[in-house]
Amino acid sequence: MQETDAAFSDDLKLLHEAVVEAGRMALARYERGDTRSWEKSPGHPVTSADLEANRILKERLTRARPDYGWLSEETALARDTHLNETVWCVDPIDGTRAFMGGEPYWAIAGALVTGNRAVIGVVHAPALDETYWAELGKGAWLNGRRLFTSSQDEETGCRMIASESMLTHPAWSVPWPQMELARPKPNATLLRMCWVATGQWDATLALWRKSDWDLAAGAIIVEEAGGSASTHLGESFVFNRSEPAQRSLIAAGKRLHPLLVERVKDVRLPDPNWTVRPYEKTNATEQTKMADTPDTKQLLHLVIGGELKDVRGIEFEDLSKIDFVGAFPSYKAAYDAWKNAAQRTVDNAEMRYFILHAHRLLDPETGSHHHV
Repeated sequence: MQETDAAFSDDLKLLHEAVVEAGRMALARYERGDTRSWEKSPGHPVTSADLEANRILKERLTRARPDYGWLSEETALARDTHLNETVWCVDPIDGTRAFMGGEPYWAIAGALVTGNRAVIGVVHAPALDETYWAELGKGAWLNGRRLFTSSQDEETGCRMIASESMLTHPAWSVPWPQMELARPKPNATLLRMCWVATGQWDATLALWRKSDWDLAAGAIIVEEAGGSASTHLGESFVFNRSEPAQRSLIAAGKRLHPLLVERVKDVRLPDPNWTVRPYEKTNATEQTKMADTPDTKQLLHLVIGGELKDVRGIEFEDLSKIDFVGAFPSYKAAYDAWKNAAQRTVDNAEMRYFILHAHRLLDPETGSHHHV
């Protein structure tokens, strides 16, 4: 961390050292082509380097700070995580597909979350020789150089990192203006955010669910560089909730950010925390908590999905191609199935999944209505 070491906290120094150590291991495997992988769940590959990076980070960080919680992509739903006010939030390798494909756009990342807000972040991209870090009130840095987001104040001509197919989709009532798009677009969300923090790119946009570990380190880096990172509605990120995820992402300089929010705010995307898991530490949610259905009473919940005509609505492109995931006896079971299906198609903004609660059944032979 060079000459700025004295200005930073022991927590940042600890996280920086741990992330760089995990990065050395991952880079060695990357350079010798040791990127063998398997699917931990459908559509979600993992490599031995992911697991080893997770082990290094957890061992270093939790040994030094046993009172802090632990939230990682590889241990996302550990119940004790939500009992801690201060939590390490880690992505062992962000951009696993790039790592597997021999592309340099991947990173090891960690953040310290206190009171549901990221206060420290480190993103280390070994194959690019780039290490970003930030601490609340102390600025954002790249390899010891202070970072500042751009002063771009209009959409036209801005340098954008986003899905080109999403931006050019005919459903937009007002087409997007001419912009410079990143080609290729880095697979790692955290790298996209860090590139916005440098000012070399003006904004990044993702209109789909992102996990806390995809965002936490990048959020504090963007904010300490003078920018804003939020959902597409302009909501501040609230990390370490019952479901460790956010509905979407916009990261940009202060002047451009509100313009992007205004353009996309009508796109309807659910907050992942509308459903609260049983071990949530608070009842503060956007909607009333939906408790698990008692085992003694079976209800019918259907999980379906398909390609939408318009990402701002719920009209399907082709009803004959609806994906029926399954029927489930409780909302929790349906929610878990919905989450798995949604994560498989996270990079397709038009492909969306829903839960349908069938509260009344019609018997076509008798005309009787059966309430469930």
